[in-house]
Amino acid sequence: MPDSGGVTVLDDLPNWIVVEEILVRLPPKDLLRCRAVRKCWRTATSTDKFILDHHRRQPLLPILVHAPDHRNRRFFVSRDAGVGLQQLCPVLRSYDYSQLEAASDGLLVVSHGLGHEFFICNPVTRKCAPLWKPESRQGFRHHIDGLYQHQPSGECRVLWGIRPKYYDASDRDYKTFYYVIAVGSNNPRCIRQACVPLPVVSFPSLELTLRDGLPSSSFNPPLHHRGSLHWVLGNYHGCDEGYIMVFDTAAETFRLMRRPAQLHPLGLSLFEMDATLALLNISSDANTIDVWVIQDYDAETWSFKNRINLSAVDPKVMCPRMGVLNEGELLIQFGLRRMLRYDMDGKLLGYVKSEEGQEIDLWITKHYLQESVIPLPLFHETREEDKPLFFVGL
Repeated sequence: MPDSGGVTVLDDLPNWIVVEEILVRLPPKDLLRCRAVRKCWRTATSTDKFILDHHRRQPLLPILVHAPDHRNRRFFVSRDAGVGLQQLCPVLRSYDYSQLEAASDGLLVVSHGLGHEFFICNPVTRKCAPLWKPESRQGFRHHIDGLYQHQPSGECRVLWGIRPKYYDASDRDYKTFYYVIAVGSNNPRCIRQACVPLPVVSFPSLELTLRDGLPSSSFNPPLHHRGSLHWVLGNYHGCDEGYIMVFDTAAETFRLMRRPAQLHPLGLSLFEMDATLALLNISSDANTIDVWVIQDYDAETWSFKNRINLSAVDPKVMCPRMGVLNEGELLIQFGLRRMLRYDMDGKLLGYVKSEEGQEIDLWITKHYLQESVIPLPLFHETREEDKPLFFVGL
């Protein structure tokens, strides 16, 4: 507050303390407001180091979707509102089959018009721009597998998978192509074409898995951990052992990683817990969730942590979907209007409700938003009057 002479308390502090101890701890929207107060604050908070330090302090917010039909959707982030409550904040609205495709470093990729157009946006800064995609091949379909930052160059890049529209295991020429394209560029680069000649090799096979294609990021986004993207894979070819596909975002190469064996393949979710890779597994009867953590990442050894009992909830509606809230809570969804919060010890914390206190039909997307003031790495941005109708911003 200013004193009688118009001087604020912050004027008595060294500028580095204001920047590195106060401004860096502000929520992103408040930080943007402070940038307009003083030119020196705007300069100091626009450096790459400050933006990264500020971004790392932001929580991972699960993105939820309210979808009354396939054409119209509204996307929300679930934000901590204190005293054990969660606040739902709108971030995107659907128009003409818009779909959330990927999320990383505070940026979202959204498809529009059944995937014919793609946009990248920052909901905090309310900036949005069109995104280039690889040229379509006749008889092929393409989708986004991941969004990541390429550390050697600092570029934000998109990993695309392009494979035939119709799968035929006996087709000797069946291939899946993988492209990367830097955001702001129109020059896609093929990094791999996966093809396995017949007879098919025995599993585990990196080539066979890549040939069949990775899960689309739209419905099964990868987990960002230790500079790599991770996709959990099911049990293949009668093999009891399952695997995790890992994409090194620096070298832009793939590899397979072991996960705990003999787990229910339809109820697996990867997440981070205290900066450690962890795995949730819902039992086939949906009565329990087992939590596994990796003991040694390089040796690929796992240990069982604990079991969460869900028997108090009727699981008959559907196999539940899971999300993680601030690394210390689970969001577990049992059909419409049944989204519950548990702690990692299995204690039920309550339901996720709307601001009016009503249960609301929300779905867990498995995407997360870690808010940031990172600028879009683009040659041009969409003008305010030309922004697509799906864009809301926080």
